[in-house]
Amino acid sequence: MLDLRLVTTSLAVLAALISVALAEPVKDQAPPVVQTASEARPIRVILPAPWEPTKGQAESVQSSK
Repeated sequence: MLDLRLVTTSLAVLAALISVALAEPVKDQAPPVVQTASEARPIRVILPAPWEPTKGQAESVQSSK
């Protein structure tokens, strides 16, 4: 009984793999969105200078005074 289940499962997996491999690709997919150089905006991150305290440190320093 176990052998029959194993053979049936193996054949089902094999049939699924073959059907996926032979399937035609979908042609109705939307084209990927591509940004041109003029549309792309650079990401700017402003970091504090190493000698400047961060906002959390500045608040704690002022509250302790």
